[in-house]
Amino acid sequence: LLKNEERWAHKRDWKAHFAGRLRRSWRAMEFAPVERAVESLGRGGLVVVVDSTNRKDECDVVFAADQVTTERMAFVIRHSTGIIYVAADQGRLEHFGLSPATQVNTDRFANRAYVSTTFLPGSSTGLSAADRAATARALCNRSNKAEFFSKPGHMFPVVADAGGVLARPGHTEAAFDLCRLAGRAPVGCLTELTHDDGSMLRRDAALEFGKKHNIPVITVDQLVEYRRAHDKFPNAPNPDSIPSIRGLDLPTLDGSGLKIAIVSARWNSVVCESLVQAATEAMNSCNVQDITVEYVAGSYEIPSAAQVLLETGRYDGIICIGCLIKGETMHFEYINEAVTQGVMRLNLDYKIPVIYGILSCLDEDQAKARSGLAGSGHNSGKEWGMTCIESVLLKKRYRRSSRL
Repeated sequence: LLKNEERWAHKRDWKAHFAGRLRRSWRAMEFAPVERAVESLGRGGLVVVVDSTNRKDECDVVFAADQVTTERMAFVIRHSTGIIYVAADQGRLEHFGLSPATQVNTDRFANRAYVSTTFLPGSSTGLSAADRAATARALCNRSNKAEFFSKPGHMFPVVADAGGVLARPGHTEAAFDLCRLAGRAPVGCLTELTHDDGSMLRRDAALEFGKKHNIPVITVDQLVEYRRAHDKFPNAPNPDSIPSIRGLDLPTLDGSGLKIAIVSARWNSVVCESLVQAATEAMNSCNVQDITVEYVAGSYEIPSAAQVLLETGRYDGIICIGCLIKGETMHFEYINEAVTQGVMRLNLDYKIPVIYGILSCLDEDQAKARSGLAGSGHNSGKEWGMTCIESVLLKKRYRRSSRL
């Protein structure tokens, strides 16, 4: 009888051990590949990063600061502690006049917190989702002056170790590394996810959250292994280059109340749709909500369609979006010249900003690279959206001055 009991006890222990291994294996399979997380963040999406159970055992949602919209910031605030951290290198934070929050750091994880801040231009209370998104984006633009940032404020900068997760395997460095791997500005936002009752999300709950909201979930350990296998950042911006050489240095703008129209070609629709989406998201991030999108067959029809919208007098600005890819005949050159002249003439005749958003490409690879479809993270539509708002605000500012 005793031997039978021992045999049954051993069998129960073996079953429990095997079941535990199955559960651990099943959970591991649910974590997304790091490549998917990098791709998501590069497109402006969210990533959930799970810490080690031997460390904080917390789950943070991470996203790129340079692409954050008001809507995305509001979503993150609703599902978290509401304290939004901004991870960046020490030089960047001190460039904006920020300094350590304390001279005696007793944090058990050696978290290098800097004084909280809010970007002042266009800010109301600094605490709204729109204001916090504007502060995050402003910290990506080194042309902003230190006096533009209040100290203290409502966003919480933390210094990321230059070595990333290989030097310090924490959420701060995970956000920093993911931005660099995705080719974004090396400034990441992060915050701890919580349940509705205020308690912290753990691994299983994080996986459920990611599944529910279609957000990739990875672990810090995964990212460490990925960094060991990929010791360089092939898509990261070159810190030695002048920002303006790399493209448009995007300002932080408030386009509240503006009415903008987009006229897009259906020809090369995959490229054009990606450009329209990026332009729309960029304007949404600047508080532009009244956006009309109209479609025409091809780029050649865009100037006449834009003229129809301008004649209504309803819009403050127009963005013309199309994509021309060179073929084997002169058709490309003729259409390109006609559209360019047409858009330029609309600007001169109507005195309203009409943005030229027509890609002129030698092949499909160039079109994909400029519309965010090649995995590089760059999408010209974002720049066109910001350019339109900046041009409209410039016109309004000088028109207001001329009436005084």
